Amino acid sequence: MKKAKLTLVFCLVLLFVLSPAAALSEKRVGTAETVSYALNPSVSEGVSISAADEGSMEILAHEEGDTLVFDETKTLSFTAEYGAGWLICDRYSHFFPNDGRASRTNVGPGVYVYSFSADEGGSVPLSDWDSVSINASAGALPKLYIDAEVPFDEIGKEAWVNANYTLTLGTKEFESGGFEGSGKVKGRGNSSWTYPKKPYSIKLDSKASLLDIPKTKKYAIIPSYYDGSLMRNYITFKTFQDLEGIGYVPKCEFVDVYLNGEYNGIYILCERIGIEKSKIDIEEATAEDLTGGYLIEKDINGKVDFDSDLWFKCPYWANSAKDYFVLKSPEPEDEELTDAMLDYLEDYMQRIHDCIIGENGEDYLDYVDTSSWIDFIIVQEVTKNIDGNMKTSCYMYKESGDDHLYMTAPWDFDLAYGRVPWNNQAPGHNDVDDCPDANTADGFMCVNSSNPWMDKLYDTKPEFRQALKERYTRYRSALIEDMFRMIDEQAAYLYSVQAPNNQLWGMSFTGGVASLKSWLTARIEWLDGEWLIGDEDYMKGDVNMDGAVDAADALLGLRASMGMTELSAEAYELADVDSDGEVTAADALLILRYSLGIIPALE
Repeated sequence: MKKAKLTLVFCLVLLFVLSPAAALSEKRVGTAETVSYALNPSVSEGVSISAADEGSMEILAHEEGDTLVFDETKTLSFTAEYGAGWLICDRYSHFFPNDGRASRTNVGPGVYVYSFSADEGGSVPLSDWDSVSINASAGALPKLYIDAEVPFDEIGKEAWVNANYTLTLGTKEFESGGFEGSGKVKGRGNSSWTYPKKPYSIKLDSKASLLDIPKTKKYAIIPSYYDGSLMRNYITFKTFQDLEGIGYVPKCEFVDVYLNGEYNGIYILCERIGIEKSKIDIEEATAEDLTGGYLIEKDINGKVDFDSDLWFKCPYWANSAKDYFVLKSPEPEDEELTDAMLDYLEDYMQRIHDCIIGENGEDYLDYVDTSSWIDFIIVQEVTKNIDGNMKTSCYMYKESGDDHLYMTAPWDFDLAYGRVPWNNQAPGHNDVDDCPDANTADGFMCVNSSNPWMDKLYDTKPEFRQALKERYTRYRSALIEDMFRMIDEQAAYLYSVQAPNNQLWGMSFTGGVASLKSWLTARIEWLDGEWLIGDEDYMKGDVNMDGAVDAADALLGLRASMGMTELSAEAYELADVDSDGEVTAADALLILRYSLGIIPALE
């Protein structure tokens, strides 16, 4: 049968059936055809917009490369209204910057009309058209007063100290309202505890919801001392609340903190990680059931307290300091039960290690929850987190009767996003040549020899690598785009209140935000080159005019998409192959989806 080039119809089928490609299909395709383009500003909390009149935000135009060319003369306009206590913030809003055709007019208290005068034949960069945003600044942050029974310079990391807490609200509204109560406080953190602006753990006497965080007794205040933008942890926690594979990411909000009446700067109030209904919802292991559940932290020598932590050996040493695991929960009081649990977990982790490295013949899928592990890698690589390569502050859990290990609770991003210049080279323990400096925009931080588990899976399991690329592609047009918008939104939110913190601690907020944005832009550009699946990756195979594809060509297309040299015979045999060696386009898609693990079996 004579074959023809891939038809548009089949392209569209591929784009919408395969989820990664479907995500990409949402992007506008450049066209010279005149159509109606709608101005669609994004807005932050505290500001609302409305069209000046019907059609005032639409214009006939066409695209030429990266430019939008207007096909009529028209003034586009909308009204922005700022809520009580919210302030206009030009620095972190975008309305055709440095373009004389754009204007803003104050027409009332907190009310502004934004206008853009477009002439037929004139143009704007598509990037300016797509990035129009109006972000508001808070007049005041919530204030958290911690009054301890001793001076704060006497509070350490070991002993809890009695304290009273008062939380008052600022400009932003929270349903949980203010708070007054009692509890305890102590220091927390490792290297961050050595900084002048110190972090603290909070333990309330009774569960309470602070700033709409679900009720809990356990909170932390994170100082972000070396983070001029103040938001590395914040944007990470907020952006990745909707991960597909990791079900729990800590919730947080910004607060001004006062320690025994003294202003100590802007912190992030965050719930502490733990086994709770609103956090990691699993049942703790018992003497009768040593198989789970457990909450475990990966750590290293120098950060483990060998006298008080419930630590057990890690089966590898790949970082600059020796690797260990710490059992965070449960915390049995019985020494014999503690030893039994630690022995069980040490043996369990060894089995995981052996199956991933390939030393015991077991299938890694029997132990690795691939969905949460893929999310873990993506979060750590987007942020290029020097601690997040299974070095320290990396959390995971195991459930009762389930051998799978689940990654959870991304944590500790103060030194991520290009903040520090060092690396995880450990001569004699890993391949130092594949460990990049943490401040560069290129190079894998999580997928290298300082993290042998992730490195082995990525390098030797093509189906794992392909699934990771597909999920990154979905996140790229959703969560990661949200992260870029969130940086400007939160920079605007903090802009009017950040000066006292910067004066106290000698930081540059605007410099920190600019550095964060430029580094993240370069980082995502590099990751796109490694992981982003383009439409062409799915346009393999030679489809005939009647919508059928040669079976051999369909499999070639699959192999090209997955980077595989061999395919599952089962996938091929389950296909509905005609006597002339062809399969329908629909069946070819089923083969592809089955082999990629998108569906558990051919339908």
